[in-house]
Amino acid sequence: MSAMVLRSLSRVSSEAVFALAAFLAPPLAVLVPFGMAVFLPVFGLIAGALLWRRGGFALVPRVPLAFAALLGLWGGVSLLWAPEPGHAASTLVRVLALAGAGGLGLGMARLDVLGRSRLIAGAAAAGLALGVGLIAVDLATGNGISGLLSVFKGGQPVPVEFKSQLSRGATTIAVLFWPFALVAWRGRSLPLAAACLATIVALALSDSLASRLSLAGGGLVFALVLARPHFGLLSLRVAVVAFVAVLPLVAPALPEPPDSFRVLPWLPLSTHHRLIIWHYAGQRMAEHPWRGWGMEAARADPGGSEMLSIPAVNDSGQVVGVIVGARMPLHPHNAALQWWLELGLPGAAILAGFLWWLIAGIERNRLLDRPGRATCAATMVAALAISAVSYGAWQSWWLGVLWLVAAFCLMAGRAPVETAR
Repeated sequence: MSAMVLRSLSRVSSEAVFALAAFLAPPLAVLVPFGMAVFLPVFGLIAGALLWRRGGFALVPRVPLAFAALLGLWGGVSLLWAPEPGHAASTLVRVLALAGAGGLGLGMARLDVLGRSRLIAGAAAAGLALGVGLIAVDLATGNGISGLLSVFKGGQPVPVEFKSQLSRGATTIAVLFWPFALVAWRGRSLPLAAACLATIVALALSDSLASRLSLAGGGLVFALVLARPHFGLLSLRVAVVAFVAVLPLVAPALPEPPDSFRVLPWLPLSTHHRLIIWHYAGQRMAEHPWRGWGMEAARADPGGSEMLSIPAVNDSGQVVGVIVGARMPLHPHNAALQWWLELGLPGAAILAGFLWWLIAGIERNRLLDRPGRATCAATMVAALAISAVSYGAWQSWWLGVLWLVAAFCLMAGRAPVETAR
């Protein structure tokens, strides 16, 4: 039965797989973001069938899988002192399984040069228009789509003053934007270019600060790498690794409310809450910097579940809002900080090494031309920006998004050998 399924899947072309993924991913991420945890394994299964048919398993990149194996090894060792070893072991298995599926997707992206595919461009235009359209309607109707989804799940409508419930979809679209924009340029696709422009407008007007931050950071890096590829990628490599390295020093020293209201009054209330989380995570990280607290320790930290209610006071002494929430709700909302907190120095070294290799690989890959390298770098920064302020490091749906986007980047970034340089 499984062999028959593989043979059936293997008859599908890589172009059709990427086109279908480009059409489905944006609206799925907006409406059912956790579904991305299932979407990637299906994508990887089809990719594996294609590689099997064409004898292309050698195209699956070994280095990222080797880093995943290192994470599995050290994460497995950390189960010895993890507060919830059973849950942590389950998380580790899911992370490694997603890495395997993602690796197959990357291998499929190396099968063919598809960046100029009209089928992929058309599918991406339709998918992006659907996803961005949902966000725009939600924005125009005061959380109308968010409210419908909440009611469908058995909850209450989302008030206008509340944050949109489509933020996960917005951040997914923010990282998909870069490879989709490159496909639009390579294929001279006006519909996809228009959808990309609509994406910028919708995300700029949305209340997803992480999406706006990722677009801004990605844009700066894209321009720098496009203009000066070697300097831009070297600077990015150093900056990313330095960021991971200095977190143990920076996080515990961050100001937190009420001091942060005075020092950084221009920050939104949600960011002041993040400062509380990062400050607390930094203090806990300093207690076990060498080995960490163990895989998935952040969600089991007893002090992290303490509920806070801190009034925000402006310079005139007026209360302008209240921070309500846990001191560290399930995770530190910063992936690098979570690696440090749970896996200590060895985990941070694995993360830094992987990011260093990844950026070096963008420059080293001869299949990427200059726009391809700039796009890959911009996408990476967009993803890192979101990971630095949102989501847990081991959340399956977000890891599914990252592996899928990486495959799209490799697919879109490739150029004919004679033009790659």
